[in-house]
Amino acid sequence: MTQSIDLEELAFVAAVMERAHRLLVAEEKKLPPRTSDGNEGPGSPNQTLLGAGELTRGADDAVRRIALAIGYACAGLHPQALRATRIAHFTPRSVPGGADRMARPLSSGTIEALKLVRQVAEFFGEGLREAIDKALAAPGATWPPANWKDYDEERMKSAATAASASAGLPGASGSRTVRTPSGGCAAPGHPAAGHPVVPGHPAASGHPAAPTTSTYSAASGAPSPSGSPSAPAYPAASVRQETG
Repeated sequence: MTQSIDLEELAFVAAVMERAHRLLVAEEKKLPPRTSDGNEGPGSPNQTLLGAGELTRGADDAVRRIALAIGYACAGLHPQALRATRIAHFTPRSVPGGADRMARPLSSGTIEALKLVRQVAEFFGEGLREAIDKALAAPGATWPPANWKDYDEERMKSAATAASASAGLPGASGSRTVRTPSGGCAAPGHPAAGHPVVPGHPAASGHPAAPTTSTYSAASGAPSPSGSPSAPAYPAASVRQETG
């Protein structure tokens, strides 16, 4: 039984994420440097700078993980390529969670970067698209919480509710595998035929770093902000095995 890797999908997603990363880098550079004025509330200059950095690093990390999988595959190191591909599908750290720290309105470059990530959200798994919609629609910064005690209590209640709701449900079985074209190793960075071309750009987690890890619970189907590009009909990685 031979598991395979879809190099065209990996290259396309890497190109989109790298464009988003370049946009985020450019926006982060526009922000004033960190100060010690003691203003650390949500949306403050310091928190906005921290959030921008988290978005930038999260997007860059996603590109590096995908590129590693492509490199292993092109080198013929199949077991390592399969492992790296599974890791590449992890949701990028602090994307879009870093935006929770940031003052509103978000800059145009940050918005465009998040919309790019939204286009390939299915690659990274369930919930990312809804989390991005929630971040873009938020009227203001929400992190860090004003009262940590109330925040921890609310998290405990949410965790207890989730555990109760999932009690007795069978766990997911099987492993996720992606397919590869029979033509061998595709040139990294080039989108597959049928995918929209990702133009170059001079300059583009998920929750900001905190004592505890937070997750979004945005309702699915959250309305996309005005002007948001339509997400392409991008297939999730398929699962199959080939007999060899």
